[in-house]
Amino acid sequence: MRSELIRRGTVAASAVLAIGLAAHPMGKAGDDNGPASYTIGLFGDQPYNSLGRSQYPALLADINAHHVQFSVFDGDLKSGGDGSCTDDLYTTAIANFNTLERPLVFVPGDNDWTDCWGRYGAATMPFFDPLERLALERVLFGSTDRSLGQKTLTLTRESAEGGQYSLYSENVRWTVGPVVYLGLNVQGSNDNYPYPDTDVEAGPTVPVRSPAEIQRQRDEQAARRAANFHWLDEGFAYAKTIGAKGVMIVWQADPNFNNEQHQTNTHEWDAYPPYVDKLRALTEAFDGQVALVHGDSHYFKVDKPLNRSTGGGVLTNFTRVETFGARNTHWVSATVTPNDPNLFVFEPRIVPENAH
Repeated sequence: MRSELIRRGTVAASAVLAIGLAAHPMGKAGDDNGPASYTIGLFGDQPYNSLGRSQYPALLADINAHHVQFSVFDGDLKSGGDGSCTDDLYTTAIANFNTLERPLVFVPGDNDWTDCWGRYGAATMPFFDPLERLALERVLFGSTDRSLGQKTLTLTRESAEGGQYSLYSENVRWTVGPVVYLGLNVQGSNDNYPYPDTDVEAGPTVPVRSPAEIQRQRDEQAARRAANFHWLDEGFAYAKTIGAKGVMIVWQADPNFNNEQHQTNTHEWDAYPPYVDKLRALTEAFDGQVALVHGDSHYFKVDKPLNRSTGGGVLTNFTRVETFGARNTHWVSATVTPNDPNLFVFEPRIVPENAH
């Protein structure tokens, strides 16, 4: 069944490529006059449960009505306990994304693959091997150099580098106007970095993973983190080379800046501090604006959560944006204004039909 779906997924991706039209860059990144302003859409962690599925068409229609340049989905195609990670989860998502008139760039979420082993218990049977589900996502969502959507963007994929990075087709880069965009596979559920000896998630219907299986997932996380760091380094180097005014990073996980969630069990978030340190170092070495867009916690916010490594004040050129999700089937717009020192303006977009 899996090999047949992979074959059909490749055909579907080829069909997208055949009808796709690359979005036009809006001027050179280093142009002092600046390209025209443009707006993009940001959303994720949806549709969740039956209510979310009923509201989802209105959200997609609202994004279409705003004629955004493109959209980015920051992970989680369903809620954790809302059924199994069966093949139709992914094919239905692709069909929904392709109702968008403009390009859609996808990054995966933990409910799409890391949690498919049974983290949420019997309600999500049949269970799946997380790495097999991720491999399938890579085929269905990342087998060409094009985005989804009725018009498409050309994407640079980390997998094109081959060698140790050949797996990571979900890590993508593209440029529109003065901004370099980076999509990465950084996950909720502590980035698929479970307890070394036993699962935190144990419950009456949750399977118990062996120490060997837990170590296999930890090994996956270590290799993927190395690929992610490589992709971040390359992306910022590329941004400097072309004179970009900004870098926007999109991934799924809430990195729990400064332990803002007040978690007492460090094993629930100990995979994230190296990512935070990496973001800080890259932002401090970059003259332009940097934005991190993520989902995972389902609470819309825009803030500046990083301080300088020298012990000084806030790192002023770094902004975090968390998108809506779960019960709140809405989206966030980001307007790029090249001649504004802040470069990015983020605004909540409430879908009227879903505001109840």
